[in-house]
Amino acid sequence: MPPFNRQMATHPPNPLDPDSGGTGHGEAPRSERLSNWTRHGVILPALVLLLCLGVTRQLWQDARDSARQELQTRFDFRVRESNRRIEQRMLTYEQVLRGVAGLFAASSQVTRQEFHRYASTLRLKENYPGIQALGFSAQVPASEIARFVDAMRAEGFPDYQAWPAGSREWYGPVQYIEPFEGRNLRAFGFDMLTDPVRRAAMEQARDTGKAAVSGKVTLVQETDRDMQIGFLMYMPIYRDGASPDSADARRDSLSGWVYAAFRMTDLMNELQGDRPVELDVEVYDGNQMSDQSRMFDTLQESRAAVFSNPLTSIQRLEIAGHSWIVVNAALPGFAASADTGKAELILRGGISIALLLALLTWLLLDDRTRALRASEQAMRLALYDVLTGLPNRKLMMERLGQSIAAARRERGRVALMFIDLDRFKPVNDNYGHAIGDLLLKEVASRLQHSMRESDTAARLGGDEFVLLLPRAESNQGVAVVAHKVLQELNRPFLIAGHEFHISASIGVAFFPDDAVDEKILIRYADDAMYQAKHSGRGTIHFYRHPGKQA
Repeated sequence: MPPFNRQMATHPPNPLDPDSGGTGHGEAPRSERLSNWTRHGVILPALVLLLCLGVTRQLWQDARDSARQELQTRFDFRVRESNRRIEQRMLTYEQVLRGVAGLFAASSQVTRQEFHRYASTLRLKENYPGIQALGFSAQVPASEIARFVDAMRAEGFPDYQAWPAGSREWYGPVQYIEPFEGRNLRAFGFDMLTDPVRRAAMEQARDTGKAAVSGKVTLVQETDRDMQIGFLMYMPIYRDGASPDSADARRDSLSGWVYAAFRMTDLMNELQGDRPVELDVEVYDGNQMSDQSRMFDTLQESRAAVFSNPLTSIQRLEIAGHSWIVVNAALPGFAASADTGKAELILRGGISIALLLALLTWLLLDDRTRALRASEQAMRLALYDVLTGLPNRKLMMERLGQSIAAARRERGRVALMFIDLDRFKPVNDNYGHAIGDLLLKEVASRLQHSMRESDTAARLGGDEFVLLLPRAESNQGVAVVAHKVLQELNRPFLIAGHEFHISASIGVAFFPDDAVDEKILIRYADDAMYQAKHSGRGTIHFYRHPGKQA
């Protein structure tokens, strides 16, 4: 008997081809075979062929639709995963700023050395890749700016100045910045309040007491090499570690801002990591998608094709009080990875079966011997479940009998698991049988991945499955397989855009410990399964004879 998960497609000889083996009538001339075909009639075989080809076309189309739906489901998952990484990473960076704010709240005066030691402890490049700089910008009134600059120069920075030059009511120069090296030195002393985009985010953070993200900017750290779009995240620092409860009070007690500066391409590339590039990701600042608001594009040249791509998602993300529009579009390689093998298998198998049945019809009229051989081949199709591809009850009973016979000879043990899905009926009732069928196929796939090569998984019907373990040397080994099956079936199922949570009740019986023949073994495994279901579902129950101690 062939392995249950491999079905062989039959390619019958062509009765009209003199070199193909013909119809089994020896080396009859072509004219005689054509005469026989005409004499016995071609209308009925032709109708059978057309009917089977029509059914095959419909099944092929359904399989293609299913493959497209599965591709859409996988795309939706990847989009959720990609957007979630962005949101979670930005929340992590917000927590970093909260930690820095805590440093200022815990000290009456944070020195440059303390700020440097704290930033060094964070190990930004290793633990928080994507942050270009971590810094502190003081709020200084115009009456104090000269004294502030003199104090900075006294610290050992004789060229320090608050720039750009000009008179204004308030200044916000960068006082501390880490790492204090490389291109970050270009931002030292920069008054971020002079830039309207930065100022809007700084005032938002000041008035709300929460982190705020700026709009799209070009960081002053940028040079003429590898220029990137940037943005900043600000957290307000109030004097004496206060937490004012009104906007006016916050404005009165503000001493400055801790902030993180980001280069957008570095940040997004780090989020992508070493994963294959399957999606074109575009990020737009604010609420409009335009060249002026675009902050990042995985592939610049692909933008024109994004909006005509059927696998495209446009979603709005809220990042620390600021809106981003994130567009995800599947690249050609992603669509090419769709599992079209089933559709192609149905097409090839359907055409083969159509030709086989047409030939069988002709053979029934022409040659009983060849018709018998063809019918025997067709009987193979009756041994497997049409929906899941697993062995059906007939083949499972045959293999169970063979396993028990071998166990008797070798004094071995056989385990039989009855698996009944919990909470499957509501899926059929609420989402329809088409979704239910997809779920059953996924269950069958997970069973195949959970069992050993020597085991057999079968579907008895409905939501009932059986797992046959012909080599059950120990109860512990069987328990490991059962727990693995239960763990796989407890994981969420993502089917056609829906997430389902089901489980299973598993009953186990052993030969010869519990029963000495197939029928009793099946009944005891079924009884154990119902015991598992009655004990709360989602459990495993080993059969025990009444009165026998566990």
